Amino acid sequence: MSIDFSFLDTFEQKRILIVDDDRFIRGVLDKLLRMIGFESITHAEDGDLALEIMDEHAFDLMITDVQMPKVNGLELLKRVRCGESAASQSLNTIVVTALEEEYVLATAMSLDVNGFIQKPFTAPTLIKRLLVAMSESSREAPGFPYAEVKTDFSGLTLQGETTAAVSMHDAQRIPRERGDRFTVVSLFQLRPDMQLAEDIKTKNQTVLMPAGFTLTQTRIHRMWELEGNLEKTSFKVVGGWTLD
Repeated sequence: MSIDFSFLDTFEQKRILIVDDDRFIRGVLDKLLRMIGFESITHAEDGDLALEIMDEHAFDLMITDVQMPKVNGLELLKRVRCGESAASQSLNTIVVTALEEEYVLATAMSLDVNGFIQKPFTAPTLIKRLLVAMSESSREAPGFPYAEVKTDFSGLTLQGETTAAVSMHDAQRIPRERGDRFTVVSLFQLRPDMQLAEDIKTKNQTVLMPAGFTLTQTRIHRMWELEGNLEKTSFKVVGGWTLD
């Protein structure tokens, strides 16, 4: 992904929210951010406090930990993306975590996180992830809202209410080294219990496809889209990610 450096002179105008229950980590992040030019930095020790702060202030970027008391980082990101907070649903977000669990990575990716920083991290890594996240243009919120669903992967059957979302990953390619590819697929639908076909492999990307449809749009940057209509049921599939 190319990085747009044109905004570097406006760092002091950008508003950053750091969410982490570890005071030391918050301090390290704050120091590094100020070293590269950011001036407006706010701290929150958990997701609940972050939501309260966002009720009063707007931010350009959120850097959040995953494991926190009260409201954890994944729940916080979900509330932002679902419009359950005062923040923009397209708020640029970086997840900082020491975890490598598939669930954490897949869930964060399905919520369109802008990047990961793994603890312990270095200053160059933070700066690179930060530049990529901040250089991304504003993106529209997902076409359909996220919702809690129960997923039976053995039968690939979605169970949910009016709308549903499900994420899936290629278990053989968990990102552990630079350059590793990790793919997540999210399906948004307007009808529950849609039966899905088996995975289709396309250029190292795992595409979860409704039967009878093909990939209609190639991958752009880190996201591809599949749109169509199945028995008058509108749906949209989005996904794709490369850690570099």
